[in-house]
Amino acid sequence: MIPIRNRKKTLQVTVDEMRNFAFAYVEKYAPSKQQLKTYLLKKYMKLSASDVKKKDVNKLIDIVLSDLEKKQIYK
Repeated sequence: MIPIRNRKKTLQVTVDEMRNFAFAYVEKYAPSKQQLKTYLLKKYMKLSASDVKKKDVNKLIDIVLSDLEKKQIYK
């Protein structure tokens, strides 16, 4: 049996996971946009495999932030 942590993540799972991290962080601390980006980058790089490029993670973070702004959860 393969534990869930060791399975490869799809893009949708990754975006949903990042969105949940962002919701929790914004709810608790009310950070600036840059602080939230830094937090998500550190959180994801800590959790992800070493083959993930920082540039790709930044694109995912931008997607999550734009989604939060569209839903007017974060300005």
